[in-house]
Parts: sequence; C-alpha cells; structure tokens
Amino acid sequence: MQTLLISDLRPAYKKVNFISNFDLVGRLILFFRVHGCEIFLFSTPNGFFAISKDDVIGSDWNDRVGDLLLKKNISPAICVFEDDNIDKFFQLSISYKKPVVVLSSNNMPLGVLYYENVMAFLNGYSMPTRVSGISTPFGVFFSNGIAKGGLSDIKLFLTGSLFSFFAILIFLTGDIFFEVAKYLFGDAENLTTSALAVVLPLAFFLILIKFTRLSKLHGAEHKVAHAIESGDILSAYSANSYSRVHKRCGTNLLILVLLLQIMVIYINPILAIVIALFIWRFLGNKVQYYITTTEPEEKDLMNAILAGRDFMKNYYNATVNKVRLDPFKKIYNLGILQILGGYFFTILTLNFLAWGLLWFGILPKDYYQLFRLFL
Repeated sequence: MQTLLISDLRPAYKKVNFISNFDLVGRLILFFRVHGCEIFLFSTPNGFFAISKDDVIGSDWNDRVGDLLLKKNISPAICVFEDDNIDKFFQLSISYKKPVVVLSSNNMPLGVLYYENVMAFLNGYSMPTRVSGISTPFGVFFSNGIAKGGLSDIKLFLTGSLFSFFAILIFLTGDIFFEVAKYLFGDAENLTTSALAVVLPLAFFLILIKFTRLSKLHGAEHKVAHAIESGDILSAYSANSYSRVHKRCGTNLLILVLLLQIMVIYINPILAIVIALFIWRFLGNKVQYYITTTEPEEKDLMNAILAGRDFMKNYYNATVNKVRLDPFKKIYNLGILQILGGYFFTILTLNFLAWGLLWFGILPKDYYQLFRLFL
C-alpha cells in the first residue's frame, strides 16, 4: 500500500495569510471578524508564528503584533514538509490542536492544514463547520439542519413545556421585584425601578442555573460543539480540552437583549444600539464562563459526547447518501418547532384550565389575564 504524503493533501490546503510584526493588533481583530481564519507571521530568526482569535482577546487595539508575541508568549507555529508522511500531520494536529503550516523544501510556506479539512478530504465528504446545541434537564441535543442527534422529539417537546413554566416564574418574580424596587426607589415610573424589574428576575434565575446540573451539561455541550466544529475525535480526552464558552451561545443573545433594554431606558436609543452591539459578545462570554456554564463532570461530558456521536452518525448518513431536505424538514431538524410546540401546548392547556376555573368563579380575573400574556 502506498504511503500518503503531505503533498497528497494539496486540495485541502488553505491560503497562508501574512502580517507584519509592526502591524497593529486592531488590524488582526478586524481581519478575524471578516475572514475568521489564522494569520501567520513571518519572522526570519524565529520561523513562523500563528496567532488565533483567542490570542488577541484582551489586547489593546494599538498594540504592535510583535509586542503581542512577547506578552502572550506565543510559540512558533507547528510545521510539516510536503515530503513528510501524513501521520506526522495527525500527530502534531492532535497533540497541539492547532493548524499546521506546510513548508516547501526551501522552507517557504505553501499553505495551512486544518484537521477538519483533512478529515473531510480523506473521507470524501464535508465536515460540519457549524452546529447548534441545546442543553436541557433531559440531556443534550445537536443539530445543523441537515441532521440532528441526542434528545428525541418527545424530550424536546417536554423541554418546551418546562420553558413555559420557567417563563411564568420569571414574570411572577419580576412582578415581586418590581414591587420591592417600587418600595425602595419610589414612583413606579422611576427608570431605576423599571430597569431592576427587568434585570433582577433574569439574573436570579441565571444564578440558580449555576448551582444545578444544567450548567455542567451546558459546559459539556459547548465543549463537544467545539470538537465537532473542529473536526476532532469525540472522546472525553479530546472534548474536555476545548473551552466551555461558545460565541454562538444563546446566553450572548440574552445579554444583547438585556443591554438594549437597559441602555434604551437610560441613554439615546441609537447610541445604545451601537454600544450594545460592540460589547454584547464580550459580556456574554463572561456570563457564560462565570454563571451559565460549569466545568462538566465525566457523566455530563459523556452525555454530550453520545449526543454528538449520534448527530455525526446521522450527518454522515445524510451526506454520504446525498439526502436532500426541504426547508421545513431542515427547520424541524433544528428542534425549534418541537420546543415551541411544547411551550404553546402547555400555555394553551393552562389557559383552558384557567378559563374553566374563572367560569366557575374559583380563579380571580387578574390571574386569568396573567396566563393570556404568554400567548
């Protein structure tokens, strides 16, 4: 059997991007936002350096790239030559979990190899680069529209039902906080009273999540999602090496909504939108790290890994068999319809029961109106 060389992977090479040591970090950050890939630095005495998105987090926009290398203690990029055995790439990629630079015989970079692109090239099908996940008390669910895995439709439906009770509790808690804030700060129209009535209930329940198993499942879900999107092997050792913070987490969207609600109250709406859009992801990542996710235990990580493997099996079958899905089926695979179904079914059921109790004179009209708010 012929041994595969790095040169056999040429169709999987990605473009090499260069940047000067004297460029500003701000240019790096803008480049990541536009292209979302690694930038490799050419340095004659020390070889090649690769800077990722994580390396520029917390850096000043006016810092020099050369200073960033020193401050972050960034090591030289890992490299292979075109005449190396392909096994060398896998050893380096799995050990360091970084892209690998391919060099020519005269040490010139020819391209960059990413693990997921190599696996897709060798297997003859594309790897999922984006996957959405949902953490619930029943377990973890993964999907990308083409395939889904993990929780069954029934458990997604029950998740929606639980969410309806959660929404009602938040509303009731908000009403309590509003009365407390009104008592402490005076007039009910006071801006501080309104803001506290919005923020405190959500903050209260987010903190409650921190001390439940759901935060551990949430952290496990993010780790496995990173592994899937990186094309990595779904094992406890591999998945646990990834971050429990994910840039597309719903927590970030929640923080954006809260920021807009609060800032529109206190400052100019247009300025509020600009500020909120600039800092929402940073704050969302912090809330994820400190509140909505926790380092998972082994059983939580395995729950997410099994869901990830189920998703990958279904994704592989759909891809290899070239299954074509209509738009409705793709939306259905995301699990949104099942969750919304559980939510509205529960709310409608509660409304029907409330209407019956109201008709018999058991339930006051004010409480009946409460349930109607969620339709």
